[in-house]
Amino acid sequence: MSFEIGPTPPARFTAPVRRSTEAASADFFLPAPARVDTAELSFPAFPPPEVLDEVGRAADRAAELAAANRELHFLRDEETGRVIVQVRDLEGNVIRTIPASEGLSVLSGAAV
Repeated sequence: MSFEIGPTPPARFTAPVRRSTEAASADFFLPAPARVDTAELSFPAFPPPEVLDEVGRAADRAAELAAANRELHFLRDEETGRVIVQVRDLEGNVIRTIPASEGLSVLSGAAV
């Protein structure tokens, strides 16, 4: 199985600027620093068990496809922004293109 969705922009996190009143009075003639927005993000320590089960099933299905000399290749069409799913042999030759929903069904084991 392979993915080729596209580049993601780099994440940029900055800490808020805190200044003492002395520094602020000394910098009276300097432009004010740009306003900094902050956000708190929290993630669970571990994925929920049902998510781990689904990932395990997908990995098993990918192994089954590889044993049949097949893989699913996901990519995004630059013009339409839609996801394209290709069934390929392990040498990279496209066997056929399927709808994204069918690709997910194949990977989950719901379709053959």
